[in-house]
Amino acid sequence: MSAFLPDVIKIIVKTVRCLLLWQRTLFCTGLLLTTSPLQADNNELRYCIDPDWMPYEAIVDGVHVGISADYLQLIAEKSGFKFKLVPSRSWLHSLQLLQNGSCMLLPMLNQTAERLQFLRFSEVYFRSPNVLVSQHQQPFLQSLENIGQRVLAVPAGYRLMEHLLNYYPDSNTLLVDSESAGLQAVMNGNADLFVGSLYSINHYIQQHGLYQLKVAGWVGVEDQLRIGVAIAHQAILPQLNQAIAAITEAEHLAIYRNHTRMPVNEITNYKPLWQLAATAMAIIVLLIIWNYRSRYFYQRLQEKNQQLEQTRAELEAAVKELKFLSDHDPLTHLYNRNYFDRTLRVAQQRASHGQHIFSLIVVDIDFFKQINDNHGHSAGDAILRELADILRQQVREQDIATRWGGEEFVIFCPQTSAAEAQALCSRIAAAIAGYTFSHHISLSCSFGVAQQQADEELSHCFERADRALYQAKQAGRNRTCLG
Repeated sequence: MSAFLPDVIKIIVKTVRCLLLWQRTLFCTGLLLTTSPLQADNNELRYCIDPDWMPYEAIVDGVHVGISADYLQLIAEKSGFKFKLVPSRSWLHSLQLLQNGSCMLLPMLNQTAERLQFLRFSEVYFRSPNVLVSQHQQPFLQSLENIGQRVLAVPAGYRLMEHLLNYYPDSNTLLVDSESAGLQAVMNGNADLFVGSLYSINHYIQQHGLYQLKVAGWVGVEDQLRIGVAIAHQAILPQLNQAIAAITEAEHLAIYRNHTRMPVNEITNYKPLWQLAATAMAIIVLLIIWNYRSRYFYQRLQEKNQQLEQTRAELEAAVKELKFLSDHDPLTHLYNRNYFDRTLRVAQQRASHGQHIFSLIVVDIDFFKQINDNHGHSAGDAILRELADILRQQVREQDIATRWGGEEFVIFCPQTSAAEAQALCSRIAAAIAGYTFSHHISLSCSFGVAQQQADEELSHCFERADRALYQAKQAGRNRTCLG
């Protein structure tokens, strides 16, 4: 009986554990069905990293270390998010995990057009230069433009590969799995050069004593590192950006100093170290100067472009205004005599070939001098503008209304007989009679009409219309006469 009792207790314990596990499973399942992904995980965000990219990030004994680890800790404190590492074998494996949904974000990477297809990015929180690395016997190449046909090792999946494809498609590249593999390829002679981040290269050279390598040039593209979030979880970006903005300059500086300093006490060969340090510092200073000058000239260029754009817009507006003024009367905005003369010359040529007929209407305001004398020239100008509006409204689409001078107007009516022109005068006179002019001034006009005769000079037709206007005035004004 005593031997049987422990077995019974074990069975009871196992049963209780199974019941608790079953209850917990039901509870989690219900929670997942009723809450959003972030709520279900208590704000836990699954993330992947590059497992071999120090000092930026790496996985050491299953633990996330490096610059991105320090920043994630700060962001977690400032945002309330909890971050859970999903281990990966390589950077490409991390990208695969992100795309299949195992990870929600990558904490430190550059934004590229290709990555925007499946990621959304936070604000930049860390910047670093990129450099070329070679063995000592290689010359100082200064930039990517001078590498020629040298074999250039590039980590697969890195933004630098996309940059090379876009701007240096003919370069002789060797894809490697990581930055450490790229440096080893240069050491072993499988590649002439490696392109990568200055800080990670410096870290790897120190850790492995690769003092046969040197910085052989710098790359114009700068790493602007951000958090990349899968599109399905982009709703968390505002909180991440808010947390990034809350990071102080002192916190940024502490992380930078913690991960970019040189552990000289661990290296016995001091001369190569000082050579490397001097070269690195010179490159950094040059990069800082280059970056400052680039930004300065970029700002100046932007200012100049804005000034040029403003000047171009002003010139276009001035040209447009000048063109308008060359063809229009500045007071009434009707066409002026210059435009009228050009139009009638073309009409005269067409009429001489028997293609078209036309009529002219000369309009004059009755007793306009009295309006100026009694009400002032400002009232006279207002009357002219209002009459011009009436003419614009009453003439047909093909007609051309012109201010000839003073209170006199001319209307060119293509494809119009004298009878049709007289009907147009009647419509205009009726519109004038029904309009309330400024200062309640009563207004009337006299009209002279002439249809061009066969083989008649344009000046003769105009004179007939002008004589007809004179007849209308002599006959008592406010009427139409045919010339």
